[in-house]
Formats: sequence, C-alpha cells, structure tokens
Amino acid sequence: MVDSFIVHTLNGLWYGFILFMIASGLTIIFGVLGILNLAHGELYALGAFVVFSVVGYATGFVASPDDPVSAVTFGVVVLVAALLAAAVLLPVGALIETVFVRPIYDREEVYQLLLTYALLLIFIDVMKFGWGATPLDAGTYSGLNEIPTTELAGFGYPSYNILAMLVGLAVFAWLVWFFDRSRTGRIVRATAINRDMATAIGVSTDRTFTLVFAMGAFFAGFGGAMVSIGPQTAFLEMGLDPLVLSFVVIVIGGLGSLKGAFVGALIVGVLSRWAIWQYPPVELAAPFAVMLLILLVKPEGLFGTWGEIE
Repeated sequence: MVDSFIVHTLNGLWYGFILFMIASGLTIIFGVLGILNLAHGELYALGAFVVFSVVGYATGFVASPDDPVSAVTFGVVVLVAALLAAAVLLPVGALIETVFVRPIYDREEVYQLLLTYALLLIFIDVMKFGWGATPLDAGTYSGLNEIPTTELAGFGYPSYNILAMLVGLAVFAWLVWFFDRSRTGRIVRATAINRDMATAIGVSTDRTFTLVFAMGAFFAGFGGAMVSIGPQTAFLEMGLDPLVLSFVVIVIGGLGSLKGAFVGALIVGVLSRWAIWQYPPVELAAPFAVMLLILLVKPEGLFGTWGEIE
C-alpha cells in the first residue's frame, strides 16, 4: 500500500512537471498578450514529432547504453536533441505571432479563438503530411532508464521519470530567474502590467510580443519532446488532452501566473494519478472538480494574475 502510494505520487509529480512545461507557455502568452491560444496543444504535438526526427539522427553518433557512463552520455545526447527540437518551435511561434496574431490584437476575443482553432487544424494536417498518420516511437525510453538514479538509493523507479522531473524543476527555476532577474524578463513583465507605460518609455511591444509567443511555443514543444522521448508515442491529435488540462492548470493557479501554473500542474498531475490508482473512471473528472472548488472559493486562482513574481 505504501509502495503503491509512493509510486503513484511520483507518477503524478512526473505528469505534473510535463503539464507545467506545456502550461507555462500557455500562461505566459495569456498573461502578456491576452491570447487564449487553442493551437498550443498542437505546438506541443509538433515538438513530439520533431524530436522523433532529431533524436533518431543524434543518437546515431553515440554507442548503445550498456554501462552507466554510456547511459549518461546517451541521456545527455537525447536531452540536447529535445532542446533542439523545441528550438524549431521558436521561429514557428514568432511567425505565427507576426503574421496571424498581431493583426487581431484589437479585435474581439472570438477572432482569436477562431484563428487559433484554424491553426490547430492546419498543424494537424502539416504533421500528417510530414510524419504520416502512424504513431511514432522515438525508441529512447529503455536507454534513458539505464541511467542509474533511484537504484543507488535501493528503490526501483524509471530513471526517465526522475530525469523529466529534474528538467521540469530546472525549467521553473529558469523562468522565475528570467522574469525576476533578467532585463528582458523585467521588460516583458512591465509590458504585461502596463502596456501603455512600457510603450511610453521606449519598449517595442511588437518585439516583446513576438518574443513571448516564441517562448510559449518553445516550452510547448519542449513538453512534447520530453513526452516523446519517454514511454509515449507521438501521434496526431495528441495535443487535445494536454491543452484542456493546461487550461485547468492555469485556472487553478491564476490566469497568467507562473507560480500558479507550477503549483496547479503538480496538483492536477498528482490528483489524476491518484484517481487512476484508486478509481480510474474519475481520472478526468478529478482535476475539473478541484478547479470548480477553487473557482468558488478563490475565483482569481491560487496565485492571482501576472506580475506576482517578486
């Protein structure tokens, strides 16, 4: 019983960190640009497909992991491949913001929803054209599990999950540092809090918005890449469930709140895995029940809105 509780809690934390990588991009875009990007889930799926191609090429330069040293080398190469795959989403995000999103900032929200929904459908066809309709397996999961982690403490748990949690924690730490300490991050926060004032002191809102959208696309793609190098395959329409759960996450944490997205993702991840353990039919209902409860008690979410990082 205790062992099952620990394993399912760890599985929930792993899923929560994956959700955070996806939701962080969504909440950044909403917090600064005010755009609810329905195509965000397909950017996540695109990252999963791109890493399939990149990791297949990159791992061809290293030996198969058959000892701790070669396993660590293999893991580093796979992580670099995941970052490169996510980097492909940077120009994609910048292009979407510049060409499609920028002209409709001043229009009603329904235009944003229709536009991003259209992009969602286009991305599905693009991925079908590029990689086909058959699910793809990057084939790296068993190799990543050769990296010694929990075995050193006498506990058996997939090393890939531990690696994904550490990467998710590093992503959260970097985002907090970026928006709290870096000059560019402070400019983005200032633009989010008071767009007119930022423009008055010489900030280029066009460049800021493009940067923010590209960052959001990057983290969505990185989340997809981290999933695809694990036990899951890349398949068409894989972005729907993470997109819906990402909306739940940012509502729980607070629309546009980075810390809220982090806490909300872990809550949703752990609850969903506990539900699978105890009563699988409520796996999808459990996160929504928590969201409804928080909306009743604290409608602005657990951490409020953008600008809370101090």
